[in-house]
Formats: sequence, C-alpha cells, structure tokens
Amino acid sequence: MDISIIIVNYNTKELLRNCLNSIKSTVNDIEYEVIVTDNNSKDGSTVMLKQEFPWVKLIESKINGGFAYANNLAIKKSSGKYIFLLNSDTVLLRDVIKKMVTYMDENNDVGLLGPKLLNPDMTHQTSVSGFPTFKREVYHIYKLKNILKVPMLKKLMIAISGKIGSKDVEQYMMNFKEVNEPREVQVLVGAALLIRRDVIDKIGMLDERYFMYYEEIDFCYQANKAGFKAVYYPYGEIIHYIGQSSDKIKDITFYERYKSMIKYFNKNYGKLKEILVRINLIVGLMFRTVGNLVKFLFSHDKYTLYTVKIYFNTIKIALGFNINTLKKGE
Repeated sequence: MDISIIIVNYNTKELLRNCLNSIKSTVNDIEYEVIVTDNNSKDGSTVMLKQEFPWVKLIESKINGGFAYANNLAIKKSSGKYIFLLNSDTVLLRDVIKKMVTYMDENNDVGLLGPKLLNPDMTHQTSVSGFPTFKREVYHIYKLKNILKVPMLKKLMIAISGKIGSKDVEQYMMNFKEVNEPREVQVLVGAALLIRRDVIDKIGMLDERYFMYYEEIDFCYQANKAGFKAVYYPYGEIIHYIGQSSDKIKDITFYERYKSMIKYFNKNYGKLKEILVRINLIVGLMFRTVGNLVKFLFSHDKYTLYTVKIYFNTIKIALGFNINTLKKGE
C-alpha cells in the first residue's frame, strides 16, 4: 500500500463528500486507502459515507476525542508506506497525491511533506510557519500581524524577513513570497500533511493531550528533533475552505487554542517559558478586554460583549482555573 489518506470528520457532511469525490477523481496510478474517523457526528455523516462511499474505511468513534485522538485511531488501522492527514474541508487538485508520493520516494531524508494550500478563490493560503516562540506569542496577542495589512509595511517585511535573524518571522513571511521549488521549513499546516511511516515508528503518533490546535506543530517539532526534514512542496496544490472563515472568534476554538499553546510550551520549553506565555496571555487579553468594553459603551454591539466574556474566560485559563470549554455533546 503506497499511502493511507486519513480524514477526521465532525459534522462536516457536505465538505467531506466534496473531499472524497476529489480524492476519487484525482488519485491515480498509486495504491491507496481512505480511512475516515468520525468524531460522533450528528449530521448524518456516517450514513452518507456508508451509502455513497462504501470503499472508505469508516471508524465510528463514540466520543469526540479531538483531532489527534481521531487521527491516531486511523493511523493504528492504516497500512500505507505514507500517512496523509487531510482535513475534511479540502479539495484535492490534479495529481497532487501522485506528485507528493513520487517526491517522497525520491527523497528519503524527507520525513514530512506539505502542499501549497489555496483559498477557494485560488489565492495562496498560509501553508508553513515556524516553531512557536515566546516572542511570536507576544506578536500574536497584541495583533502585530495586522501591520501586514498595510501594503508598504508588508512589502518591507517580505524584503527583510530573511535578514533580521528571526527564524519564526522568516518562516511565516514565506507564505507571502513566490516559492517555486521545494524548500525545507519548520512547521507544515496539519490540514494536509504527508508523513513517512518511519517518522511515526520513531517518534510515535500525535500527542492526544492536545484536543485542538498545536498537535501538528508539536509533531513537526518532535520529528525535527529526531532528525527528519519537513519540506514545503509547491508543485502540489489543495484547496482549503477554512481559509475563508470569518474574522469573528468562536469561544471553543479560542479557548482550545490557548490551552494547547500552554501545553506546548510546558512540554517543549519547560515551566519558565510556560509561566511567561501565561503572563503574556493575561496582560494581552486584559488590554483587549478594556478596549472592547470602551467600544461597547459607544456601539452597544452584542458581539463585542461576547468577546469580552471569551477574553475573561481565557484569562481564567491562563491563571490556572480548570474550565470545561467544551459544550455538552461536543
């Protein structure tokens, strides 16, 4: 078996149907299997799979154990030389799987391979990043990335990103450059991640302590420490629909993002760095909270008040309070 394509589904029936149809129509000349782990969906996804895609191996999880947990269930059942973790909200373009498998066959020192991700309008989507650092978390919480919305500053950052000695900035700014050949990177986006089985044999599967977010970042980090290369492969393209989502934040994804961030820093950089990112998170969200309260006094916008609640609960998480962020049934 050349490749095992693994998809985690949770209430994304229509997106999953489109994804599977794209696999069927684009994957040729290689031996493959598709394994879908359904995280206890309530939208009829499993019925659709059984009726329309009987060739797909379905794992029906009785709980929603998260992205890492669901992927690991499928990895244990897989038999491919390569494992391809694929989001249900993706559509494969022509020959992407064949191209990626061929590249891996020809480059035995590469452990992880990621394609070029595209928005539905075919514009480039973030496909790579650097390993998280405390400095990067400071940039993030104070929304310093917004300077890239200013064309002149964006152009300047692209020009100097490889010269300022900051690996995380250099890696992120690669998403805004024209990269026309495979290039070694630190982190590949988990929406479409091809893994050589040797990597899993050596470092293990995804860390299930991450419910959502950071699991693929951590996996890339562990692979890097074990001596495996991660390569961005622009010759293969995949449309990823989540890239067009709203700027409005959602409570569960916001909470889980920062819970996972804290776990990542504790696991990989020690207690001191974990404390620093907790303090940064608290201070940064306090500033955001004050700003939103002032905004609410003038706008009386309910969403603004809703974000204040999210920020307040996340501050409690950073302070160490055990908050159940998952709603009943999720």
